[in-house]
Amino acid sequence: MPVVYRIIREKLKDQSLSSEGSRLFGARWNPKGTGILYTTSSPELGLVETLAHAPGVRYEDLPKYWLSSIEIPENIRMYHAGDMPPYWQDSHNERTQYWLNAWLKEPDVLALAIPSIIVPFSHNLLLHPKHTLFAEIKLITQEPIPIDRRLWH
Repeated sequence: MPVVYRIIREKLKDQSLSSEGSRLFGARWNPKGTGILYTTSSPELGLVETLAHAPGVRYEDLPKYWLSSIEIPENIRMYHAGDMPPYWQDSHNERTQYWLNAWLKEPDVLALAIPSIIVPFSHNLLLHPKHTLFAEIKLITQEPIPIDRRLWH
């Protein structure tokens, strides 16, 4: 079974398999009201994605983060940059949310592997909690992930 990764703030580490945050606030690939679990194909991509969402935060004020390793069933639809709609890297989420509308309403696979906007040759894996195989995902390990000061200028 493949392993995916998720980096979350220490205060939320007990919720590493929860899609509640994306349900409440929406994100690039899902509108408010529909939760999905955002994961990455590697810890490194997870770190880059996490830091990209913390601009303007002083290094000293960064929260403590935890890396979760999650085992998932092999039920993944893979997309590459050439498979994506022309607007997939736009900053307006409404169009990207609509592109996945059918899967968001009725997930025919557990996971979609979508190229990262930041690192397009690596993938974010979107897991749908309403797919029957979601019950089979397993949290393998959790550990603090240090952020080297050289990554933060």
